[in-house]
Amino acid sequence: MTAAVARTRGLVKRYGKLAAIDGVDVEFAENRIYGLLGRNGVGK
Repeated sequence: MTAAVARTRGLVKRYGKLAAIDGVDVEFAENRIYGLLGRNGVGK
């Protein structure tokens, strides 16, 4: 099993009352490549 080098649990991002992200769990393993996809201007 690969060790986690970064981890977040229960991540929340709000813009006023709008929850753009709510309760996201993410774990990043060593020796892996990750990318974030999305449209321009969305806060990646």
